[in-house]
Amino acid sequence: GVGVSVHGHFRVATEKTVFAMPETAIGKCLNRLSRGGYFLPRLSGKIGYYLALTGCRLKGRDVLKVGIATHFVESEKLPALEKDLIALKSPSKEKIADLLNSYHMK
Repeated sequence: GVGVSVHGHFRVATEKTVFAMPETAIGKCLNRLSRGGYFLPRLSGKIGYYLALTGCRLKGRDVLKVGIATHFVESEKLPALEKDLIALKSPSKEKIADLLNSYHMK
């Protein structure tokens, strides 16, 4: 879940994305196993604290706005994005970033 994917260099959200940490409802967001105690306080502003205290869920573009996702791509374009990622010859961070930026919806 979130504890693994949030540390990736590229994090793509779609209009169907839901960011949730249900463990916050029972006070386990700072538990070593959830990893929320590491990345939540590092989100911009106080949004991480807000998410930890309220258990609020974020959807779609909001995941991008708070900095959890690095790119927002319409879900209908994911198959084409996947095909283009696979087709990259000698993929590098720069090439992947350029490709993701070409699909990124602002």
